[in-house]
Amino acid sequence: MTTTADFDPFAPDAGHEGGAVDGRALVSGPYGFAALGHELASTVLRDPRFQNSALRLMEEFGITEGPVHDFRARSIIMIEGDPHMRLRTPLARFMSPVTVERIRGVLRAIVETITDDLDDSKPFDFYRQVAYRIPSMVYCHLAGAPFSDAPKVQSLSERTLALLHRDRSLAPSIRAAYDELFDYLDDLIRRKREQGFGEDMLSYLLKQGDDGKLTEQEVLTEATSMLEASSVNTAHQAGLVVWTLLRDRDVWRRLVADPELIPAAVVEALRLYPRTGLVSKIATEDVELGDVVIPRGSDVHVAVWSANRDPERFENPGAFSLDRECNQPLTFSTGPHNCLGQGLAKAEIEEVVRHLAEHYPDAVVDEDATRIGQAGGRWLVESLTVDLRP
Repeated sequence: MTTTADFDPFAPDAGHEGGAVDGRALVSGPYGFAALGHELASTVLRDPRFQNSALRLMEEFGITEGPVHDFRARSIIMIEGDPHMRLRTPLARFMSPVTVERIRGVLRAIVETITDDLDDSKPFDFYRQVAYRIPSMVYCHLAGAPFSDAPKVQSLSERTLALLHRDRSLAPSIRAAYDELFDYLDDLIRRKREQGFGEDMLSYLLKQGDDGKLTEQEVLTEATSMLEASSVNTAHQAGLVVWTLLRDRDVWRRLVADPELIPAAVVEALRLYPRTGLVSKIATEDVELGDVVIPRGSDVHVAVWSANRDPERFENPGAFSLDRECNQPLTFSTGPHNCLGQGLAKAEIEEVVRHLAEHYPDAVVDEDATRIGQAGGRWLVESLTVDLRP
């Protein structure tokens, strides 16, 4: 067992090639334990004995009771077994690959609507003006909400997930954001019942409730979870992918010449720069991993950014390769708690890249005016300045 105080599992640029520190895929320090290797990380993510730490983090912020705490305690990321499958199955069916492909036309229309408003004669912040706006508009389409709600949806997603910055001073604003989110969904559900159900996701969940397949509380929990996760992560990830691809001019020229390579390029960029670089878990009992026993109650941090660059799993892991076979990074997790919206998120990002390749083949990143940072084990796009017509 390697104990290292100077290694920081929360930093995606912690200074090693990935997969291990001092030859060990499992290390420990003041942070608890960190799983660095791809195989070990996959094991932890698939093992129900390791529970998501979001509830305890919320309690450490002082949110120990009330509607916000109750929502997190019963949310889909916290529960296991049959209750988890009951909540997950309806969303998994709705977010199927068939659904994703069916709305590609909508995704393209959203991207085109946003880019039509751009002044492409000079460099601009691609993150704020494009990537930041798309996911909330997609959520509005899926939830059957008016596109005019998109700024509110984006703000709610960003403010609720600020919990993951691990900054306790944000607790009052996080609690207020959840209260606002609950009120927004209550109003949206009321409007939907008054106006009649459609073919959207929220109508689907409400029908599940009316048919007795979900309780009223579970419907609200599902809807809250989807809004919470709908926007901010995808926006940052889209920015990271565009940043990665536009800086590699050889790769970018290949994508412009052959757009069929775009899905593979997106997955490879997701591998190298995962928005969620760390997934924190808690051992609910003593768990033996290899020759180490993880004591009950221990923090176990799955370093996705490290596992995605594990040389035992990926040849030449630090290099971008469009021709990488069986490329299965852990960017969207794995096992029973893998990201339900990953297919949609990838489709959104693919359509952004496709639009750029088709309409702005010479686009470049202005590195001096771009700010990519990190906090709480997450990559942050502070600004991504792009010149579409250099």
